[in-house]
Amino acid sequence: MTRFPRPGCWYRFSSADWQFIRDSLALTQRDRDGLVALLDDPEAVKMILDHPKLFEAVVMSRRAAILSPEMFFFTIVRHTLMQAGVDDLEVADYIAVVCADFGLPATADQKLPSSKLESLYSIDYIEALENAGAHERFFIHVQCANQFLVLTCLYPDFLHRRAERRGAPDVDFYEKVVVSHLEAAGKHALAEEFALDDTFAHVASAFPPARRAMNHTVREYLSLGA
Repeated sequence: MTRFPRPGCWYRFSSADWQFIRDSLALTQRDRDGLVALLDDPEAVKMILDHPKLFEAVVMSRRAAILSPEMFFFTIVRHTLMQAGVDDLEVADYIAVVCADFGLPATADQKLPSSKLESLYSIDYIEALENAGAHERFFIHVQCANQFLVLTCLYPDFLHRRAERRGAPDVDFYEKVVVSHLEAAGKHALAEEFALDDTFAHVASAFPPARRAMNHTVREYLSLGA
């Protein structure tokens, strides 16, 4: 969860992802040839990825097991958010990127702050912020927001059970944590430097309905464990 978000899921789709898209949406060779030609147009790609048949294929087909995390989560998140009336592609892309990156080891070329924090207690992040320098505060805000974004979107039942057993805060509390840290990150000077200030603001604004929609999709279609 300490990795810096890298918007643009579709730029990291694998060859198997594109083959899955062609097979799911094109029934004939002529259709496949036409679809391949459209994939050279970035705007057409975004329209293709919004096709409802693609979501159905991802959640229903056994072949979806070959998909990259970026392809899987972008399709799930984009469809879910559009159904909830959240049509901002930037919001879906950010949430999908964070979900795809969750739990995966960082690669050598990714630049991370020298220290990191992983905790289920938001107070630990607050204490870390009090002792952090101006540069590091930005990354702590992003890390905290991303960690609880994944937990509240994909593992709400884990947070519910934890709240029932231990009296810990429930999902609604951590939803507010995500929003507050995204807003704080968006106001940091580094957000503008990384061209993420508008993205953080848009995700923070759309997050409450997006989170509730994701919880519904997870329960209806996915089995992610907890």
